[in-house]
Amino acid sequence: MKKILLWLLILSLCLSLAACSSGQSAPGAADEPRPTDTSVHRIGVIVYNTGDEEVIGFREYLQGYIESNFEMVKFLYSDSIQTEEQELEFIQQACDQGAEGFLSFLSRDLAAEVALCEKNQAYYLLASGVVSDEDFDAVADNPWFLGMFGPGRPFEFQAGADMARYFLREKTGNRYFILSGGAPLGNEMHYQRTLGILDTLSAAYGVDFPQSRTDLAKTEEPVTLALDKLAVTICPGYVNREEYAAAAKDAFAAGTYDAVLAVLPPAEMASVIGKTPLGVVDSYNTRNLQLSADGVLKFVVGKYSSLVGPAFALMLNAVTGHAAEFREKGRAIQVTQGFWTSDSEEDYLEKYALSISANMIAYNFEDLSRVICIYNPDANLNELVALAEACSYQAVITRRSSSAG
Repeated sequence: MKKILLWLLILSLCLSLAACSSGQSAPGAADEPRPTDTSVHRIGVIVYNTGDEEVIGFREYLQGYIESNFEMVKFLYSDSIQTEEQELEFIQQACDQGAEGFLSFLSRDLAAEVALCEKNQAYYLLASGVVSDEDFDAVADNPWFLGMFGPGRPFEFQAGADMARYFLREKTGNRYFILSGGAPLGNEMHYQRTLGILDTLSAAYGVDFPQSRTDLAKTEEPVTLALDKLAVTICPGYVNREEYAAAAKDAFAAGTYDAVLAVLPPAEMASVIGKTPLGVVDSYNTRNLQLSADGVLKFVVGKYSSLVGPAFALMLNAVTGHAAEFREKGRAIQVTQGFWTSDSEEDYLEKYALSISANMIAYNFEDLSRVICIYNPDANLNELVALAEACSYQAVITRRSSSAG
């Protein structure tokens, strides 16, 4: 009965979200102070795959909710970016169309991207992602680089480790198939998640891999290891692309596995995996909801769509003339935002319901306007960072309960 009620709740929330996306304002938004800057500000959004569920969720929030409530903002979305050349081409095209800044969800060459933005006097912000300390430090003093929001390397590592611990705790079996995604292709998030999985399995089984775990995490070809009771296959590549999906399907078919641990959405691999228990680092989205309901998806570490709200607030501050006030001793900022985690269908349903709610949205107009200078002249960096970091499920529930009261 509780599951039925939750499904009905989700249906009502989806209808509510659709109404919000069609142009309705956030509850209470009409009572908020009017902005002091009403110019239209165009902001580019750089994405890696327009068909990815996480990307779709962010887009629904930015173009549906944010544009409806912050009417001075217009987002210019990229197509699916697969090469550095494509990203730089989009940046220039968007600048030619008047873009004043970019919210990026990937980075292939941060120095080159920031340099092009500087040339066009446009701001660049990693809205949800991770790069190496070296790459960040190389551009941190550039005033056109605003910073980075995301779990950060420790939380990315922990995401993989927590996923491995779940299957160890459940005693699912000893044969693991790991989808390591872009770990060998410079994707720091996927690398840290894969490393977390390997470290945890190595420690739990008391075995040493024949290669270093760092090398294994970055393997460019599928690798299978059989060590005492532990058997592991590590399969790299973006499995939403056919050139990687074919190799992943062949590798999976060549063995027998008790669990699949994916550091990225399994895409079409989901049909190949079948009923094999699955864990994923991804987002709270409809596809994962179905996999959870089917009993396949056992463990989720994920983001939710409005998590990018504070990153948007920082960008709006910058393009309205307040960039310098939102730097840390003159340097770009790094803001840590952790994941939500679910290890049951019921828990996933509850968190998914909140993630798509228009009325209970985690970062709403009221939250964001308080840390945006054109709405609140007293807005400051400390309050914006505190808001961004209050992103846990319990923090969101507490904030919404407080605002409702």
